[in-house]
Amino acid sequence: GGAGAPAVPAPDASAAAAEFIPAANVYDGVELLSLKCGARGVVYRVTFSARGGGVDWACSKRLLFGSLLALSSDGFATILWATVAHRSLDLLRAADGPRLDVALSEAQHRSFQLAQSRGARFQMLESPVFFDATRHTLTALQRISAERLPFSQTLLACAPVPVVEPPKYLSASADADAWEMGGVFPSLPGRGTLHLLQPWPRSLSQGGQGGGQGGGQGGGQ
Repeated sequence: GGAGAPAVPAPDASAAAAEFIPAANVYDGVELLSLKCGARGVVYRVTFSARGGGVDWACSKRLLFGSLLALSSDGFATILWATVAHRSLDLLRAADGPRLDVALSEAQHRSFQLAQSRGARFQMLESPVFFDATRHTLTALQRISAERLPFSQTLLACAPVPVVEPPKYLSASADADAWEMGGVFPSLPGRGTLHLLQPWPRSLSQGGQGGGQGGGQGGGQ
């Protein structure tokens, strides 16, 4: 996100961050130490403190290469997105505080450097999901126009998930949603048919006990 602007304006980012923080790794006092040009562009070396402290960097899976980071100096009213460019145990164990190399998108360099020159202190959130594993999927989604993107209100606007109608192939006929599952769930009544669009059978909700128990609760409600 944010490839077309220096920072990503996010009017409700503070609220979104408040929901995200419990699942994220949080780092405070992020400051720029140096920068260098490499094969993949400009890389920034930053120092920071891990909230809660006591991280065993040798065993921890935190801040792995490619991890997605959200940086902000204004309570996440705006966000600069970065990724971990280099992770060194020697740097993370430095006596004067852990250090890390991060990379920002080209459009965000000026905003980061300007904020640092003004003495801004950043807070950093690390996504609990390993970003590099989904990078190509997310890049492909960015190429789809918002008007054509399925579930755009949920994926782009983070709106509450609406009640979604079932796909047509499951509602085309009375038995279109029927699956023969007797071999997996012997307690299913009748021929062991499970209807995906009907309430979950009570006999399965109770741990699949008692075969005919709850016979009227199967896919026939």
